[in-house]
Amino acid sequence: MPERAIDRRRRESDRSPADEALRSRPTDAVLALQRTAGNRAVAEMLARAPAAKGATGTIQIGGVGTIKVSGGNLAAWTEKGAVLDTVDVSSEKGRHSGKLEKHAEAGTKTDVTVNISPAQKEGEELNVGGGTKLEIKDAAVAGYAAEDGVETWRLVGFQDVKRTKTTRKVS
Repeated sequence: MPERAIDRRRRESDRSPADEALRSRPTDAVLALQRTAGNRAVAEMLARAPAAKGATGTIQIGGVGTIKVSGGNLAAWTEKGAVLDTVDVSSEKGRHSGKLEKHAEAGTKTDVTVNISPAQKEGEELNVGGGTKLEIKDAAVAGYAAEDGVETWRLVGFQDVKRTKTTRKVS
């Protein structure tokens, strides 16, 4: 037994300060919380958290490019019989942001394609593709605002929306 303790001390003394810093730094926020609060507390907290945040997707705007969407009212567009007059969007600022802001200021109308990924809910079948595609004619970007790396904006003024829903599921 004394030899094991000696071996352990040798291994610990061979570690560099950088190794020790990496070892003690939490690599994940949940793991850090788990170390602080314990397994049961973290499990209870995660059980109360919502399973899905809603639909996400991409929007392709002529003259701007493809924008990855992180929030908005895309989920409402996937509901059967939904009649909406705006597409509300939040996205991360990126190379597209300057062009998007110029479109909003000018009120430029253009054709837009919105690809909406389905939101997965607990207990649903696994969706391996599909979603909803909106082909919007003559939409204008409006209400552009950006703060802390997140931009919010809307597609407005359009008259014609072709909605196509596709599903490919595996049970």
